[in-house]
Amino acid sequence: MGKFGGIILILILLMWCCNTRKTVVEFNLIGSSGIQPELVVNGEEREIEVDDSGYAKLMLTEGEHGYATLKYGKDRLPLFIEDGTTLRIYIYGDHAKGNIRFEGDGSPKNSYLNSQVMKNLSFDYELNAPEFLDQLKDLIQEQFHYLDTMGFDVAFTEMERNRIKFSTYKALENYPLYHAWSTGNTDYQPDTAYLSCIKKLIKEDEKMLVLKEYQEGMASLVSLISTYHMKELDAYKQVMAQFDYVIHHLTNETLVEFLIDHYAYAYLLGVGIDEHIDDVLRVYDFYVKDPALRKRFQEIYDRCAKIVPGSPAFDFMFTDIAGQAVELEDFRGKYLFINVWTTWGVPCRYENLAWEKLEKEFEDENIVFVAVSCDNDRAVWEKRVRENPKGEVQLYMGSDRSFMDFYMIRGIPRFILIAPDGRIINSDMSRPSDPETAKTLRAYLKNSFLFKPLGYVLIFQNVDDCLAVSRVIGVLAGKQVVEQIAHFLFVQWGIVIQRCRLCER
Repeated sequence: MGKFGGIILILILLMWCCNTRKTVVEFNLIGSSGIQPELVVNGEEREIEVDDSGYAKLMLTEGEHGYATLKYGKDRLPLFIEDGTTLRIYIYGDHAKGNIRFEGDGSPKNSYLNSQVMKNLSFDYELNAPEFLDQLKDLIQEQFHYLDTMGFDVAFTEMERNRIKFSTYKALENYPLYHAWSTGNTDYQPDTAYLSCIKKLIKEDEKMLVLKEYQEGMASLVSLISTYHMKELDAYKQVMAQFDYVIHHLTNETLVEFLIDHYAYAYLLGVGIDEHIDDVLRVYDFYVKDPALRKRFQEIYDRCAKIVPGSPAFDFMFTDIAGQAVELEDFRGKYLFINVWTTWGVPCRYENLAWEKLEKEFEDENIVFVAVSCDNDRAVWEKRVRENPKGEVQLYMGSDRSFMDFYMIRGIPRFILIAPDGRIINSDMSRPSDPETAKTLRAYLKNSFLFKPLGYVLIFQNVDDCLAVSRVIGVLAGKQVVEQIAHFLFVQWGIVIQRCRLCER
């Protein structure tokens, strides 16, 4: 090439490097109490290291672009990351919604996404089906009109129109139930005309799967079409109906794979590992081959496996109203009924009334009622407890959410039943307002027979098991033998083995 040619090549490379624009996202947190923001791009979380002044800078790679989500405390805000742009984000205080400002060449699209006009839409579910569909169309057109006034590029505008449209489809799934509630017509079922309109909205386009709204929208439409005839809320029947519709009515393999994974994943989160899980897994294994999807599913399956009946309960340590530490071990020898609640939750207040009645009904039984608050503000919890003293044990969880993560608690109130030996009986117990709850508790307490070999208490569900096993264990020696068979007995026959502290003295 020669010396001159080499110089030219170097100059070209330098010019290319200088002209290649980087994608930069800057954060400026003003008046924050230490909340760490998170950025989710293409389903991947990016850690944001904020310095003492509240400033952070992210240099994104070529593939990190498109719609994203900013997590800031409990707030979730939409973002759009565009290649080669700079986006500066200013957040004032501990709440991002209504307190966020954008600068840089990425500002216009993000200001648009977070404008008041683009907030959650309000639907009138009392309208009849044709009127509701017309209302939906009008709201979508209003959003389209606002978008068209912004003068964005064609590609973004088209993608945004799809995002707006698909984001409303959840309302179509909600309509039958919400209409029944709002009108008092509990027997309401969508007619064939409504379902025909819904079916026309199904759009098989795997390119749209990059949009979270498309994913959720298609899942909502298929779920409505496949389960509208079901009056009972049976999770197993619902997921099998969803599977059946996807398999027999959709042709795009990528969309089929996504929806099968979506419904199976939701089933695991909602029900856990139950007697029907093998049926769900058979369908899942046949249709879902994507390594990323299977990895995510396996992770949630492994977490669910830790809270099946017979597994060790979470070894918690919370504080009571006096600030004293209370842990799981303190309740050994008794059944433990846990109520995870908050002071501000309306369903929590409703269930607390039934909870108090239940606690009084079983006040002389071998069971402890423990209310665990997950309030962020301890002072608010303390005020409520002091104003309304109850008979149950009142505990405060604090900022550590390991307990919530272990039991995969996504909604409250949540009820958990623990056996006297510290093993899980039911990690998602029926609510106190459900008449079956008292029956379940009574069955465990009334049909328990005690036997104390080698410093242990065995709790049986029938007297025949008690007599049979007591004769066998009575001729064995050493605690190790009992410890080895403890878990087996519980799983197979419902026999609970626990340490007897009195016998150990």
